[in-house]
Amino acid sequence: MTRSLWLARGQVAVPDEVVPAVLWDELADEADKCEPQAVPRHNPRPGLLVYRDGSITSPQRCRVHHGGPALGRLARLAGLAEVAGEATGRPRMTPIRYGYKFYTRGDFMHAHRDDGKRTITFSCGLTGDLGAMGWLPRLRWLTSDQVAAQLAHTPYPQGGQQLPIRHRALTGFDGGRIPHWRSPYEHDTGVLITICFTDLPDYLR
Repeated sequence: MTRSLWLARGQVAVPDEVVPAVLWDELADEADKCEPQAVPRHNPRPGLLVYRDGSITSPQRCRVHHGGPALGRLARLAGLAEVAGEATGRPRMTPIRYGYKFYTRGDFMHAHRDDGKRTITFSCGLTGDLGAMGWLPRLRWLTSDQVAAQLAHTPYPQGGQQLPIRHRALTGFDGGRIPHWRSPYEHDTGVLITICFTDLPDYLR
């Protein structure tokens, strides 16, 4: 079921039992301590920029922190790697990047594609109401140049779908292929967790 959902929809839900309940509270406490040291991630450059790895960058604004031991434990959970491997069909999945993103009212992320080395990205809302992420699965198999040509002047494309950002429940998605975005945040504060996995041999090529 996990593999078929990934192939058909480019997403997969992580079962609740994969993450110990106590770890969520540890993560929330750690995020509170990391927040004062979070650094701005503000790209004001208009439009989309295609990179050689296939990623597409676009304007965004939030603050980020790479996290601490609690987030590291979450990223290294055996059950999470198993979900990543089952979904993508690649057995040697390894977390290569993870962190907290801190959103305040008005923060945003225009339509983009993630680093091409990221085979699957897991995300969830840790605190606050992160709502849903917009995305366009119908553009999944286009080249990045084709995607950029279609979305060059559409920060929040019409006709896209909504992928709910679940509260303390991870969802994996094909962020390296499916263009996605976050409309301006409508609340005072919210914390998002992201964990990116890849097949290590592919990453080292």
